[in-house]
Amino acid sequence: MPHRQIEFHVVPSGDRGTRAIMLAIFEEVEENRAHLVKHLGEPTALMVLELMNRKHVSGRYKEFNLLTGDRAKHGRDWILLMGLGKKKENARPYRFRDRVRSVVAIAARHFRRKHVGSFAVDDFVDYGLEASVAARLIVDGAILGLYRFERYKSKKKSVEESSPKTIYILSDCSSGELEAPIREARQSALNTCLVRDLVNTPGSDLTPLIFAKRVRASAEEIDGLECQILDADELKAERMNLHVAVGMGSDNPPCLAILRYRPKGAEAGWDLALVGKGVTFDTGGYNMKSGEQMERMYGDMAGGAAVLGAIRTIAQQHIPLNVVALIPLAENRVSGRAFLPGDILTSRKGLTVEITNTDAEGRLLLADSLTFACDTFRPHTIIDIATLTGSIVSALGHFVSGLFTHSEDEEADRLFSRKLQQSGQDTGEWLWQLPVDDDYLVQMRSDIADIENCETDRASGAGAVTAAVFLKQFIDVDKISVWAHLDIAGTSLMEQTHIYTKCPYQPKEGATGIGARLLTEFAWKMAGSS
Repeated sequence: MPHRQIEFHVVPSGDRGTRAIMLAIFEEVEENRAHLVKHLGEPTALMVLELMNRKHVSGRYKEFNLLTGDRAKHGRDWILLMGLGKKKENARPYRFRDRVRSVVAIAARHFRRKHVGSFAVDDFVDYGLEASVAARLIVDGAILGLYRFERYKSKKKSVEESSPKTIYILSDCSSGELEAPIREARQSALNTCLVRDLVNTPGSDLTPLIFAKRVRASAEEIDGLECQILDADELKAERMNLHVAVGMGSDNPPCLAILRYRPKGAEAGWDLALVGKGVTFDTGGYNMKSGEQMERMYGDMAGGAAVLGAIRTIAQQHIPLNVVALIPLAENRVSGRAFLPGDILTSRKGLTVEITNTDAEGRLLLADSLTFACDTFRPHTIIDIATLTGSIVSALGHFVSGLFTHSEDEEADRLFSRKLQQSGQDTGEWLWQLPVDDDYLVQMRSDIADIENCETDRASGAGAVTAAVFLKQFIDVDKISVWAHLDIAGTSLMEQTHIYTKCPYQPKEGATGIGARLLTEFAWKMAGSS
């Protein structure tokens, strides 16, 4: 795949050896003068400024202006000017960083269309960024922006011939200074592309056991990862009856994939547990989805894929935390064996659950795995991530994922939430916090069991909140310090160009890979404060 083959090299800022260059510009003409003179020389820079004054070249965000260069004057055949918008629109650092990531993605695709094999981009220090930060953003933008999923195309686009193979970062820093940021950003971006590949794969080609084999392969590929797979019989022995029930209707049995990474040694305990929903296909069960709703339900394992991508990156980057990842896997299908509305199931925690909706199956998988994680690993922090509810789309749309957090320590909860939100801002994977108060339990009150698995009165609303409150009941607060639930149902898989419009390094359609980079960034922040 071309996005996996891109090489990044650091060259002096005055280097003129690359025939194509991308330069970012603000809408305010004079803000660009020094920057353009530095990279193009005064005559060409003055020409560009004049074109901007005449409105022939625009600095509006995401607008691109490709000019033919003059190699004799400044060493370039192509000059691609990418708009950053107005300077005040970039005042917030996280907004500006995401625009840098975005314009690099657009530039890489534009040069692909022009069959340009390499191009240069400066390190954005003139705009106030540290070169190391800019290097990460450039790698992110290029790899994520050039991603294509063509596994099932009989005639693949000629990306091998046309995609840029090399990107040169113009900087006064040495190659050694930027080596680690480039390497780590590459690892993170490539693992995000792996997440996209998994989420884009049809359910028939990614059953629970096939997914589990992919997890095992990660342990074989990456030093420090240990894998364990619990099959259906072992799940029953662990009293994970909610998980088993979801998979009963399928000929493909459920399983639980576990990856361990413990650089601090076994005696240090577990710092972080990641739990990702892995429903490899969701028909809705006997509360069956409509055909239109069911079409993309092969992507209902996006949370599990994100967790896999995150722990792969955490291990590759040697983040000094003991981390365990749990991916509960199942297919939710209809058959004579499938679980039914009205069933009463006993969870691993001992709580009984009345099944009011078989299409609220993801929370059942997560509930048992959350309890299993608390009992078995007793991590300081536990985060689950899932395409859990359609209600989160109604609340937040397709730009932002839902965040729910809880700790018995109010200050710890506040700091934890802030760290997750900052991680989202740093990676362009925004989070918005919603309540997770037990007051909402009244909407899941059962007359015959401890709790219903789903709100039955849609007029009551708050479906994303009640789902999070349901999960909260399966956390043992005596065994962990903080817990978070991320609902990525609106951000993990695109059918329209909403998120592409905001973040052009995301695909117009298909999987985004949301979650993997966010969780990795959170792990770095957690390691830095521990």
